[in-house]
Amino acid sequence: MLKGKLKKILIGVTAAALLAGVVPVSFAGTETQVQAAVNTYTVKVASGYLALRSAPSFNASNEIGKLYTGETVEVQDYSGQYWWVYSPKLNRSGYVNSDYLYADDDDYYYSGTAYKVSLSIGYLALRSAKVMSSSNEIGRLYNGETVYVQDSSDGTYWYVYSPKLDMYGYVNRKYLAGAGSGSSQDWGTSYTVSVPSSYLALRTAKAFNSANEIGKLWTGDIVKVQDTSDSTYWWVYAPTLGKSGYVNKNYLAGAAKTMTVKVATGYLALRNAKGYYESNEIGALYTGDKVHVMDQSDGTYWWVYSPKLNKSGYVNKNYLY
Repeated sequence: MLKGKLKKILIGVTAAALLAGVVPVSFAGTETQVQAAVNTYTVKVASGYLALRSAPSFNASNEIGKLYTGETVEVQDYSGQYWWVYSPKLNRSGYVNSDYLYADDDDYYYSGTAYKVSLSIGYLALRSAKVMSSSNEIGRLYNGETVYVQDSSDGTYWYVYSPKLDMYGYVNRKYLAGAGSGSSQDWGTSYTVSVPSSYLALRTAKAFNSANEIGKLWTGDIVKVQDTSDSTYWWVYAPTLGKSGYVNKNYLAGAAKTMTVKVATGYLALRNAKGYYESNEIGALYTGDKVHVMDQSDGTYWWVYSPKLNKSGYVNKNYLY
């Protein structure tokens, strides 16, 4: 992977040539004189340290020093994967893996996958440890700001880099949405909203309260479920609203009970009202078809979502097993 304009220009140039001051570099048949100099790069690692080595290879026995995020080195030879550098901090030279060195104008300065902070109120704490504690807050991130995920192995806390703060730290992944730099693509398992009437409220808290409503979701809307730990309220990202919040999972198709249609002959009508009328038929379900039962409050007609038809409606419960 090329890292910055200087590596693109000076690849293969030796330290001796650099120290000479001027070296010839060919571009598509044209030889160009490039003023050479020792160039400063910054170390950036997701965790731990970058080893300074006595040889250009990954081996515990050749480590001669440790370099950490934010420290600088002076690159003297750009040949191969391992560059020869001088560390002012350690006052010694050695080899380092060039993947962890970044120039100020480097296109790869922000390594990792970009995510957007998604909040309804307040801020997202950048932390020095994987735990919620006021003592480990090292920065504040607000709705819409971008972070670059370096490590997503933990189920709750992801290790990220914040360009705004120019800091690394942990954040609660529940408040991140959108994958890919400049992309609005969201992450999580897709579920379809299915309500028998009105709308499904997107909320700031796990409670049925008009004061915590921040958005309205309608039958057929898609949400990305990101946290299913609560027995009733799940944390979701709603692409139609561009917001994250809690919803009652009982109105998400796929979270509800799945049942199978079984009829002796013909089909089971999916209806837009609770009644046996030809005029309210909106679809036909056959033996073996699956539906997600969303509402069982009526004695005869249950509200269901049909993945096959991608529709919600009422069916006679006596034909569901």
